[in-house]
Amino acid sequence: MNYYFLESQYPRRGFISGGTTFTPQLDINYLAIENPLPEGTTAEVELLSTVRNLNVDYFETITGTRHVSDRFKTLLEETKTNIQFIPTTVCYHDGRAVEITYWTAHQLDRLDVFDYERSEYGRKAVIAASVQQPPRKIVKVVSQICLHKERIGEHEFFMLDYINIFKPIVSEDFYEVCRKHRLNLNVTEVGNVSI
Repeated sequence: MNYYFLESQYPRRGFISGGTTFTPQLDINYLAIENPLPEGTTAEVELLSTVRNLNVDYFETITGTRHVSDRFKTLLEETKTNIQFIPTTVCYHDGRAVEITYWTAHQLDRLDVFDYERSEYGRKAVIAASVQQPPRKIVKVVSQICLHKERIGEHEFFMLDYINIFKPIVSEDFYEVCRKHRLNLNVTEVGNVSI
C-alpha cells in the first residue's frame, strides 16, 4: 500500500496558512504539548491575507496546528485514530468568517515506522545507532523516506515519530475514501521529500 503526505499548499490556490489562538490560552508553545487539551478548549484561526477563498478540507498554520473540515472530521472518526477535535472558528484576514466548519485535529498518532536503513537522511550513521542505543536522536534533514509498512497496521492517518516532518500521512485506501467523498485534499506520495 502507498502512503501520502497531506499538504497545505494547493495547486492554483497556493499556500494556505494563518495563526491559531486557543481559549483558554496555552501556557506553552502548541508544538510542545503532548497531552490532550483541557475539555472545553476552543481555537480561533486568522488566515493570512493571501487567502481569499477557503474551500479545502485540510490546512496547517504557522503555529503548528492542523485543521480539518467537518466532512473530513466525519471520515476520520470512522478510522482508527486517537485525534482530539477542538471546535475552531476560522476567519479571513479582514475578519469575515469562512463558509466551512473546521476543527483543530490535535494529537495525531505518532508512529515509529521510519526505515532507518533504506531511507536517506543527514547524519545517518549517528542517528541510526541511536535507535539501538538511546537517547534517540531526531532525524532533521530527509531526502528520501521509506516506511516499515508492516508496523503501520490499521492506522489510516498519522505522523512520523522521531522525524522532523510535521505533515500528516494518509494511507492510499483512506485517500481513496476521501476522493469518493469529493474532499478537496492535496497529497504527495511518501518517498522523495522536498522540504
